[in-house]
Amino acid sequence: MDWNFDGPYFCCVLCEDDDDPDPRHRRANKKLCVRCNRAEQQARTYSLTVEEVNGILRVQRDACGLCGEEPGDAFGSVDEAGRSFWNIDHDHACCGQGGSCGRCVRGMLCRMCNTTRLPAYERLPEILRDSPRFNAYLNSPPARQPDARPIGRDTGGPRGAFSAILDAYFNC
Repeated sequence: MDWNFDGPYFCCVLCEDDDDPDPRHRRANKKLCVRCNRAEQQARTYSLTVEEVNGILRVQRDACGLCGEEPGDAFGSVDEAGRSFWNIDHDHACCGQGGSCGRCVRGMLCRMCNTTRLPAYERLPEILRDSPRFNAYLNSPPARQPDARPIGRDTGGPRGAFSAILDAYFNC
């Protein structure tokens, strides 16, 4: 392999990844890699920072707040269709759809739970809402837990596939 050190050097300011970003991806912040840029835009839509989202994911042990499904990579990762695995769940009674004030964010859900399962449960009459898992999530959302505040390791880029392993090692 022939190394070329004559070109401009790129280093993401969040995750410090030095991979050249794909020039075909449009990025609002040219100082971020594609993955961090996507994560920052998603968080900003809900008036959060990447660090706050990392704190929520840490509390949820990097799994969906409802079904417990885990992604293969960080919350900035996408599937073949370009959709993010993580959806930021918020109370639509507060801010409606398409964004949030940040105070009504409840947690991070997989796409299926955020678009199908939780909305169907919330449409049920109060007398039929008897799921302990859903009620626990709605009554005590992960984003409102005191432990969800960002800590030192939540700074930087989006949490990766090994973040939960590191948390277990460091007893977080």
